[in-house]
Amino acid sequence: MRKIYDHISIGEKIELVEKLKKDLHKLEYEVTQNEDSISPFLRETLRSKRDKWRLEIAELEEEIKVKK
Repeated sequence: MRKIYDHISIGEKIELVEKLKKDLHKLEYEVTQNEDSISPFLRETLRSKRDKWRLEIAELEEEIKVKK
């Protein structure tokens, strides 16, 4: 994904961060609400995805801050 980010504008990055934050919130809510019904493997996979999204958000926010 990082190479894609090199070709989008700061405005698009700001929109992307907002969308990622919303999706992250939904993911965290679903995992929390359905923790008992999700297999341990799937739960760990979702947590890994959550961590990757957090990293992407942090990196994009840093790029936005530097380029503004």
